[in-house]
Amino acid sequence: MCLLVVASPNSTPRKKDLECASCNNPHGFGFAVITPNGIVTGRGMSSKKVIKKFLEVRKEFPSSYAMFHARYATHGVKNEDNCHPFKVPSKYDTYLAHNGILDINISAGDKRSDTRIFAEDTLFAMGGVTALDDTHVWTMVSKWALGSKIVIFTLDPDANDQCYIINENAGHWDNEGMWWSNSTYKESTWSTYLGTPSKSSALALNDGGYEEVEECAHCLAVAFEDANPYYCEMCMACYDCSGTYSDTCLCWTPEKDRYSYNKKGKVGYYNDYFGFGN
Repeated sequence: MCLLVVASPNSTPRKKDLECASCNNPHGFGFAVITPNGIVTGRGMSSKKVIKKFLEVRKEFPSSYAMFHARYATHGVKNEDNCHPFKVPSKYDTYLAHNGILDINISAGDKRSDTRIFAEDTLFAMGGVTALDDTHVWTMVSKWALGSKIVIFTLDPDANDQCYIINENAGHWDNEGMWWSNSTYKESTWSTYLGTPSKSSALALNDGGYEEVEECAHCLAVAFEDANPYYCEMCMACYDCSGTYSDTCLCWTPEKDRYSYNKKGKVGYYNDYFGFGN
């Protein structure tokens, strides 16, 4: 899936939209901001840290283009090296991010994602970003990447633009000057489906009778009254943001540590209802 947002000059995405996008696309995060001194980038597996850094850089340099990417992995390992945006080999700062799946042959043993290979190998072999200024090349790449969206920032003085959006019409512009590759930044889409509210009432058989319990809206696991009140003990999804415990959760605190609510008093993950133990 992935989510890619481009902020036009003097516009900045809302923090809660970036957080929602990160919950729905939790496999790595990154950004790029064009500044007078070059393109400032940041990447990482922690949405909290990357969002914080992005908003800090954007506040310092608000008058240029900026982009933020949240990854949902389809190819390549889930690590920082495969987080967007990727540097395109060039004498001048050029970075590329992508939403979708590209038809690229990935050799056995190559741990790079399809986007990373396109940025590092394919676009470079085409002649770099300036090749996209040729109408025929632009049309060819747009058709080849149909269903995908590609954003490129460059400071190459020979390029016609600093910001290129391939298949721009497949995304949408909002009224605040942001272009979004899809709608997974909205609470009313996937995140709401998974867990807003994150628990729903259910009835469970208990000692010959039924009692009202809660179930995780993410995996539908039953959560009894004495279960962890912050995280589902089956899938470890946060009841507030649907992120995974201590990984992609945006609201984790030490007080919400699941071990504090282990019913057996053991260090580890335990769920009586499903029979798991550690």
